[in-house]
Amino acid sequence: MKLKLFSRPAWLASAAAVALTATISLPAHAVGVPSNHGAGVNLGSFEYWSPDFPTINQFKRGGGWLTQCSYPKDAGCTNFTNGASSWDTLEQSKMNVDEFGYPTSLPAAGDTSAKYRKVSALMFQDDGRVHPAGKYTVLYDGAGTIEYGLAGTKVGAESKPGRDIVSVTNSDSSGLLLSITATDPSNHIRNVRVLPPGGVCSLDKNQFALTSADCSAKNLGSLITFENLTGRIWHPQFVADLKGFRTLRFLDWNKVNSSQLANWADRPRRDDALWTGPDGVPMNMLISLANEVGADPWINLPMKATDDYAKYFARQAKATLAPKLNLILEYSNEPWNYAFPASHWMREQARNTWPDQIAKGISDYELQPSWYAMRSAQLCQIVKKEFGADAARVKCVFNGQASNSWISAQQLDCPYAVSKLGQACYKMVDGLAIAPYFGAYIGDASVRSTVKTWYADSDGGLGKLFQEILGQDANGNKVTPPLYGKTGESYIDGAVAQVKTWMVANKNIASARGLPLLSYEGGQHLIMYGGDTDQQWLNLITAANRDPRMGTAYTRTLNDWQAAGGQIYALYNHVYKPSKYGMWGLKENEYQEGNVKWQAVLPYRDTKQCWWTGCTR
Repeated sequence: MKLKLFSRPAWLASAAAVALTATISLPAHAVGVPSNHGAGVNLGSFEYWSPDFPTINQFKRGGGWLTQCSYPKDAGCTNFTNGASSWDTLEQSKMNVDEFGYPTSLPAAGDTSAKYRKVSALMFQDDGRVHPAGKYTVLYDGAGTIEYGLAGTKVGAESKPGRDIVSVTNSDSSGLLLSITATDPSNHIRNVRVLPPGGVCSLDKNQFALTSADCSAKNLGSLITFENLTGRIWHPQFVADLKGFRTLRFLDWNKVNSSQLANWADRPRRDDALWTGPDGVPMNMLISLANEVGADPWINLPMKATDDYAKYFARQAKATLAPKLNLILEYSNEPWNYAFPASHWMREQARNTWPDQIAKGISDYELQPSWYAMRSAQLCQIVKKEFGADAARVKCVFNGQASNSWISAQQLDCPYAVSKLGQACYKMVDGLAIAPYFGAYIGDASVRSTVKTWYADSDGGLGKLFQEILGQDANGNKVTPPLYGKTGESYIDGAVAQVKTWMVANKNIASARGLPLLSYEGGQHLIMYGGDTDQQWLNLITAANRDPRMGTAYTRTLNDWQAAGGQIYALYNHVYKPSKYGMWGLKENEYQEGNVKWQAVLPYRDTKQCWWTGCTR
């Protein structure tokens, strides 16, 4: 749905076309010590339901505006069709909003052209109840009325115009509902900030504390509340969790798998009301977090990015990236994965680019790797050109398929694009990246009948599952994986060992062309594929991700990666609540320190130095 937008002010519109050439001055807290470790991490989703706390201002990750009404208070709040309801009348297209997405007016009581009378944003729903309970401070500019519901109750005696105190519980998963029920069109409510309890200690402004007593206990002075902490974007506990990782990959934060963004002028902005729109978090905010953590930002450009998009992105990145950090640049994500729309769009581009090859009987499947690599190389060269003398800080990588090294070779050589580029694509980039996940085939329907026999075991099937993953029993003795011979994907030494063969194959292909091998994602891949309703399988893989043997599997695969000669290994992902959609998180919520996967990875964040030549900064 497209909202009715006021035009962006002239100074904003022109800013997109202004070259950003001067390096900005970064405050001390905003520049972390660059990491010399070898592991990176993908961040989880930036959404209202995410079980983490990235920003101090929680409103930034509120759900998109709900257009709402109340029956019988609002006479027209009846007779809904096409999935609409009083909870969401689905009238977002009728909203009038300013350049940052804040509503500038609401329908009057007698307005029959719309059913909605208020707009609301949801925070914390289904986040695993990890948001802290207590008093939240809501600040806003403008005049009007904000009401709170579900887990939130306004403390009237402590509130005043522009500053509400809201008591928020976390006893259930309902979340906090913030509703704008009235706004002055001449001075509409805007710049909403929802600040959680706590802050930082006066003697260590990177130390998160809920109370002054927490600071005193560590001899760190007194509490500076988030309301009184100026110039800070990122929650200090979230930053502390990430410090030490060499790179942060932001795939899910800028929604590359679904984004249709093409033009730089249409990008999300720092001052937008919400950062949860279809194109995710603003690019300069990704770099801001990477700077504060001291990690290289690994950024994916959207599939439809124009040359101008790449140019102005590069100027912004050069101006804001902290010294000693590199920019790892990737075009789109998994162009070979037909679960994502980008792959289908790229096949179409390949057909349109080489109709003569189609006429010769060459399939678009074969042409697509060349088109992807060509476009990747083109965008890479644009960004490097804008970095000028610092072009070596831009590290462009191709996204290959770990289990199919033919894709990697086709991308690097791009045989159908050589005549357009004048050279093979691998000569124009800096690395090949793959995702060496283990165990994906174990969830296939083709082996479920065998897997179901494991459920009757006293451990619910955990022993058999880890025999398949590790190729050994509980005592460390080598065993034949129980699915071996029942599917062509099972490997005689287990799923982890299988992935090592993929690492070696892709490393050989990259090395033959003088390029390093990186991991853009990796870890376990135990999931429920589409249409799977087997609750026992879901129970089994949930338990497996909490079992110490999963930590062993992570340690083994990271060791295998080093032995194969791989460089950065970016795990997928930081925090994710287990569900039928996956068990991706190293942690199930931000505050869970004991997760077996997280504990296995911590040495690679904290103590284990990078392992390839020239990796120290």
